[in-house]
Amino acid sequence: MLKAEFVNPFLEAACEVFETETGAKLQKGPISVQKSSLTSQEVSVLLGITGEIHGQVIYGISSKAAKRIAAAMIGRNVPLLDELAQSAISELGNMITGLATVKFGESYSSLAITPPTLIIGQKVLISTVDIQRLYVVLMSEFGDIEVSIALKERVNAEDIMASKKAAS
Repeated sequence: MLKAEFVNPFLEAACEVFETETGAKLQKGPISVQKSSLTSQEVSVLLGITGEIHGQVIYGISSKAAKRIAAAMIGRNVPLLDELAQSAISELGNMITGLATVKFGESYSSLAITPPTLIIGQKVLISTVDIQRLYVVLMSEFGDIEVSIALKERVNAEDIMASKKAAS
């Protein structure tokens, strides 16, 4: 089961990184449980997290918002979501997720992230298998960013043995 406290480091990191990179502020919407495994936005950045907790985080944005965010990041007009714009959006997800792992602090000190995967297209199936997703919309002047967080604590063999002994 996903712990709600796994969401806060991502929200804090998103607000900090977004303002630094674009000069714009984000406003947080409500947190909910995501029912669908299909992407709802045209551009999604997927990153994996490994360590004491593991899973994925997905940042979804419209193509229009992606171009506007990329333009703010690279300092020039972005009429098409070209390779440079795609790189900027991927790097935004990478920076947010990297800072979020630092914000988990000593409780989860050996977290690592995978390189970002950029997915173009709506209604793409991204299964997190047995990990529930928490979902929040972050609103900006460029457009909304949908954040889906699917993380769970890793269970190690020692914990399993200890719980079996306690149950006996």
